[in-house]
Amino acid sequence: MRKTHLIPLIAALALFGCGQSEVKKVAEPKVASDVAITDSRPVYNVYFDINGIAPFVMADADNRPSGFGIDLVTAIGDKQGFRPNFIPHDFTGMLEDLGKGADMAVSAISITDERRALVDFTNSHFESSQALLVPEGSTITTVNDLKGKKVAVPEGSVGEDMLSQIQAGNGSIVRNPSIWAAVQQVMRKEVDAAFSDVAPLTYYANNYKDRKLRVIIDPSLPKDYYALAVAKGKPELLKKLNAGIEQVKADGTFDKIYQKWFKSSMPEQAAEASAAATAAK
Repeated sequence: MRKTHLIPLIAALALFGCGQSEVKKVAEPKVASDVAITDSRPVYNVYFDINGIAPFVMADADNRPSGFGIDLVTAIGDKQGFRPNFIPHDFTGMLEDLGKGADMAVSAISITDERRALVDFTNSHFESSQALLVPEGSTITTVNDLKGKKVAVPEGSVGEDMLSQIQAGNGSIVRNPSIWAAVQQVMRKEVDAAFSDVAPLTYYANNYKDRKLRVIIDPSLPKDYYALAVAKGKPELLKKLNAGIEQVKADGTFDKIYQKWFKSSMPEQAAEASAAATAAK
């Protein structure tokens, strides 16, 4: 997304949810003044997905980022002696813009050969796969049923490319700026299904139980491996991040972060983001 100590896919299915708000893209990287006064560590600018992908990356109504990925990067910074400065950015174009306004990026970023041409990747820290989200009563049970159907996907995602191959021209692909937007289309019955990463789809299905959404995992689909993306030409930063990933895994910090976002019913930050997302619907 090679990998050590990857989180098993089955663990990601015990999710309880949140949504996320849409936040405005900032023009210039900014360092929070109150933190800058007391923290003299070197700063790395970090893009995070402006539209969010719960529970990996989210933002509340005040543009404060939170999520599994945010906590992970912050913990790595604590181990490796740097401070991350998080900057909102649309996922579309985020990897292409690395090196222009940020040193690295965090989201649920799958490792692909195409993306390797744009950025360098750390060692993988999370295992996932693509899945389907359908309304109650849907006749869709496998990916083969997506042929001839209208399906929502996040634009620029691994799922978008995979769905195109599955449908092979027989069906309609509705591209969205985020997974949350694709999920909302299923809720409004504007599409037959959403096709994206299993963890956030399950997160939303569990958080909006009144909408009676169902997640379908097709074992025929390949695994995805998530990693942090790093701007080309920054080997020292890449080395720090990989070392930091190993450190947080070794001392139990990684497991604590995982428990916070994937095992608790709804962390406070997730609840705030969910409320903001619901208000924006």
